[in-house]
Amino acid sequence: ALTEEGIEVHTGVGAKGVSSSTGGIEMTLGDGRTLRSERLLVATGRKTALGSLGVGAAGLDEDARSLEVDGHMRAADGIWAIGDVTAHGGFTHVAVYQGRIAAADILGQEQAPADYSAVPRVTFTDPEVASVGFTEESARAKGITVATAVAQTGSSARGWIHGPGAEHGVTKLVADADAGVIIGASSMGPRAGDVIGMLVLAIKERVPISSLKEMIYPYPTFVRGVEDALREFD
Repeated sequence: ALTEEGIEVHTGVGAKGVSSSTGGIEMTLGDGRTLRSERLLVATGRKTALGSLGVGAAGLDEDARSLEVDGHMRAADGIWAIGDVTAHGGFTHVAVYQGRIAAADILGQEQAPADYSAVPRVTFTDPEVASVGFTEESARAKGITVATAVAQTGSSARGWIHGPGAEHGVTKLVADADAGVIIGASSMGPRAGDVIGMLVLAIKERVPISSLKEMIYPYPTFVRGVEDALREFD
């Protein structure tokens, strides 16, 4: 999909220098190559700066990459932390989830501890890319008996209706074959973030694959790609 959009991806090499001229932007790579473009987008992320939060006064490590918190977001006596600083995923939805837990704990209310077993990850590129839970590789590394299933978005009714942009879409399910449940999923294509939403529930509540197969999926939606993939499981 990226190649058809005229996008080249260079891996395993860093940027050595950048300069601008009347002709645009020139970037020199570590291997000596030069790339030329009209504009430069810098997306290098953010650095942790715990010192600016004054955490040292509470006996916490200002040089750490993140604040270690327990299941109720407690970083120290009387100190709670939520969001990116906890290193549990730089997503707004994770921060909101943690915020509810921290607020309940501060108010002395009963609240289940944080559970990150089914955190959705969505990148709003074109096409969207989303995932939740284990990848096939990480599941095998844990010694899990893995089964996988894949459905192509382009061959679905909604993919055909949507047209350009759906032809490269795909939904992949990763299952624990012994337990008969989905433990991971990924989706690429239009509305991938929405597709992954129902799979978050399936993974979090360990809904049996047999039950997922018996559901009625709305037609014509991209979510039906999940139903298509489920058919591959025995």
